[in-house]
Amino acid sequence: NGTLGSCSYQATCSVRRTEGVCVSISAGCCSGTATSGLCPGNNDIKCCTNNKCNTPYGSGTCMQTSQCRGKSYSGYCTGPKDLQCCVTSAPNPSPTPNPPSPTSSDYGVDVSAAMSSSTASCMAKTYSFVIPRGYRSSGSVDTNVCTTLNNAKSAGIKTRDVYMFPCPTCSASANSQMAQMVDYINQHCKSSWSGRAWLDIEGSQYWKGSSSANQAWYKDLVDSCSKNHVRCGVYSSSSQWSAIFGSTSFSYGSSNPLWYAHYDGKASFSDFSSFGGWHSPHAKQYAGDTTSCSMGVDKNYSPNF
Repeated sequence: NGTLGSCSYQATCSVRRTEGVCVSISAGCCSGTATSGLCPGNNDIKCCTNNKCNTPYGSGTCMQTSQCRGKSYSGYCTGPKDLQCCVTSAPNPSPTPNPPSPTSSDYGVDVSAAMSSSTASCMAKTYSFVIPRGYRSSGSVDTNVCTTLNNAKSAGIKTRDVYMFPCPTCSASANSQMAQMVDYINQHCKSSWSGRAWLDIEGSQYWKGSSSANQAWYKDLVDSCSKNHVRCGVYSSSSQWSAIFGSTSFSYGSSNPLWYAHYDGKASFSDFSSFGGWHSPHAKQYAGDTTSCSMGVDKNYSPNF
């Protein structure tokens, strides 16, 4: 099984400059070298390096692509994007296989209402990341955010970001709005937050009257991330970007990861077209206004969380 079954990693680790992942040993998630004392969690979670992997092209070892002296194949190793199956033997002459299907670790939801503990437990069976709203378009902190973050953490959902729906027409500056949200989360549920805020850029009706004014306000919003010591990302789509900023070629903050929206029902980046300075996405919202575990959600795909 190229994806190591239901194994998921808790964190990354390193042993003598060899990248590894923190996984459960008792669950059989490590067929390489397990090293103690390098991972958070209980004693069963160890740093696994040189994990074995199998592809249709031959057997190999999970390692960073920069260290592979053969050919790297994605989708066959548990870990971050750059940890792939390195195969040094001759390729298997069998026909080229289809790429591996996304695993449960590739899926997540974003929500705009409070997630209960029972719902979070249900979500944890299917999703590995959750992104609740942290700021409302009306210009106030969404105080439901900590209920969701705390319950998601207790349920074992690995990644718990937030999204910020800003209010460009409000009197409060972009930096002030960011500070309000960050201060609230830090005071009430800091340990449950993964530390990233996604800037929700959509709905031209919520923005100012001109593209130039919108661009200026957005630049202040992006700059507020570093001022408030927050890792940020940007949520938008090509059509929304153009409607708000006047062109898909306008670019600012593209060093931050992109989460784009395209409701085609497909958990894949094959439909992505560059805009805003981004040439590859971090995540995709592929279904909106749907239901999961009896809660209204948007569904997302990302192999990068």
